[in-house]
Amino acid sequence: MQEGITALHAAAEKGHQRTVALLLENGAEVDRKTAEGRAALYIAAKRGHVEVVKSLLEHGGDIETNRKNGRTAIVIASKKGNVEVVKYLAGRGANLEACRNDRCTPLYYAAKKGHVEVAQFLIDSTAALEASSIDGTTPLMIAAQKGRPVMVEVLIDRGANVEACRKDGCTALYLAAKMGQLRIVKLLLEHGANADARDTILGITPLAVAAIEGHLEVVKHLLANAHASFTSTNQDGSTQIVNAAAQTYSDVADAIAELENPDKQLTMDKVKKAFMF
Repeated sequence: MQEGITALHAAAEKGHQRTVALLLENGAEVDRKTAEGRAALYIAAKRGHVEVVKSLLEHGGDIETNRKNGRTAIVIASKKGNVEVVKYLAGRGANLEACRNDRCTPLYYAAKKGHVEVAQFLIDSTAALEASSIDGTTPLMIAAQKGRPVMVEVLIDRGANVEACRKDGCTALYLAAKMGQLRIVKLLLEHGANADARDTILGITPLAVAAIEGHLEVVKHLLANAHASFTSTNQDGSTQIVNAAAQTYSDVADAIAELENPDKQLTMDKVKKAFMF
């Protein structure tokens, strides 16, 4: 048995509600934590054992008990997609904005993991749509980055700001483009995301970062459908799309050069020269 784990912790882990109730009735300490800082309530919430969660709270368990990193029962239940546990905890008054030391809320974790039903419930229960992690990442941004298109649709439909940005200036569109999430790029553009928004570190756009990462289909879509700028420049004044192409792949360079270029600033020769062909 791991250090600090009691019979109550073990019963909560296995979902043995009757054993949990019996232990509590005979004096087991409801909020005692393991060496890792996990109370029985946290363990049961993580495993999705809603009946055990009920017993623990009915016997005086602290609904906001947390691990050393600040994660509470509703945070871990949201992360794991345990919707019935989330609903019960919320009904008992759990803090919907509870967060880890990195400020990641239950909604953030539901969005990150793609747990749509949990996210919908939390939003319906007035969880903050724009609550962000310590670096400024919102639920919409993390869903876009992790490739959760259904979640992205839900969040946008509920009013999430598509133009919100992290502390480094990265938007949901930038993050989706960087990860090659074409379906999400399309969704964000359909809802008005700015194709030329720049980060604040290097001053590059979604188009440039997609080119740097070699995401051909994203590059094509941004150029053909979003009117992303060919001539957008970095902070040093250099043309970022040529620089991006120079760092990546010939198929991306070909796509850039072959698509219609109304500004006449790019030609196949220029792109190939950037590749030192």
